[in-house]
Amino acid sequence: MYCSFALGAGADESLQAAESITVQCLDAHPMELLLVNASRSHHIKKQYHPFIHLDRQLGAGRSSVFASSKLHVVVKFAVVPKKDKAELVRQLSNEKAAYKKLNRIAGWIIPRFYGEYEWHGGRALILSDEGRSLSHLEKSTSLPLIERYGLP
Repeated sequence: MYCSFALGAGADESLQAAESITVQCLDAHPMELLLVNASRSHHIKKQYHPFIHLDRQLGAGRSSVFASSKLHVVVKFAVVPKKDKAELVRQLSNEKAAYKKLNRIAGWIIPRFYGEYEWHGGRALILSDEGRSLSHLEKSTSLPLIERYGLP
């Protein structure tokens, strides 16, 4: 996994996904996210630890999807009030699998998948922000695109 949101001063765009990231949603307190299934090294070495300020909430109402205008990333938190936490994690895992299967068109038709992270309230996916959602299109509108590029 490579993170193109590694845009700090002198940062190399080919860095692997950071083991931990600090995010701040709007004006809330910053919180740490830890990469799922990362090998937690105990030896001392300087780790890249990005800070992402999420300054936009995507969707309406109680949406748990936030974006950074500066870094062009989206963080999708698996949080929905009154919904089973295990079911949310399962749904997020299914979405992660879909992004991995479609990775050859990532960054063009669909977002790039940067990683799955844990936080004190559950799990989150970090994706590239590819602009406006295609959810406003009717199903018949998107079919020719799928046929045109021979996607499974």
